[in-house]
Amino acid sequence: MINIGEYNNLIVSRKSDLGYMLTDGKTDVLLHFSQAVNEHNINDEVSVFIYSDKAKRPTATEIAPSCTITNPGFAKVVDKLPGIGVFVNINTPKDILISKDYLPYNDINWPNVDDILYIQLKVKKDTLVGKLLNRYDIVALHKNINYIEKEHVSGYVARIATNGIGIVTNDLMYVYVPNTQLRGTYRMGQAVEVCITKALDGEYYGTLNAQKEELIDTDKEIILNYLKNNNGKMNLTAKSSSEEVESILKMSRKAFKRAYGSLYKERIIDFDDNKTFLV
Repeated sequence: MINIGEYNNLIVSRKSDLGYMLTDGKTDVLLHFSQAVNEHNINDEVSVFIYSDKAKRPTATEIAPSCTITNPGFAKVVDKLPGIGVFVNINTPKDILISKDYLPYNDINWPNVDDILYIQLKVKKDTLVGKLLNRYDIVALHKNINYIEKEHVSGYVARIATNGIGIVTNDLMYVYVPNTQLRGTYRMGQAVEVCITKALDGEYYGTLNAQKEELIDTDKEIILNYLKNNNGKMNLTAKSSSEEVESILKMSRKAFKRAYGSLYKERIIDFDDNKTFLV
């Protein structure tokens, strides 16, 4: 029996104008010349990956896919179809659909073209499709890798939940980042660099916030740009409410006070009871 989505050992039964016809004794599949790594003779046994072509026919390739049914892997997003899902390239001539059922409800969190998803294949109605791995699947990989606190590692967003996001690293480790350690909106498959904050019972936690100094510099620039665009004046001070700060500068009061205090110490700004102004 030929298994779609996996490697199969098949026999070369004949050679056609298009390629090699392979068989398991019951079913024939085509190994196109463009998908053959080596030349073959009749009765040679070859190991090939079987995928389904556009007509849903089992088709062979000797070029290694990035993932199979039993071995998950990374795949690049090549197309995005609103309301349907996204297509990814697994290194076969036919791209693989990831259904919207595996993607976040809000499509603002869907991956963009060129984002990277960590997936596994499955067969649905004689066609290969992909599915995203959940955090338990990733944790179950149990790679022998130990991260230390403050270590920076690269990876991709693999899960978006109410209270935070999950990241699969390039080492195939899972790192959870709570909302308090996020800055902005993230999407599935987005490349990120996460800083490890702690390890607890074999689980890793991290932050996507930049270093505090970098954040202060960014927030200082926001305040200065606002002042420069408003005749050097701003109806905010260190005593302004969170609602007032967020409505004018779109930043938290805590971030505002850090940057505000830094600007004041540098004698770039001054203030009175009601407003702030450039020195």
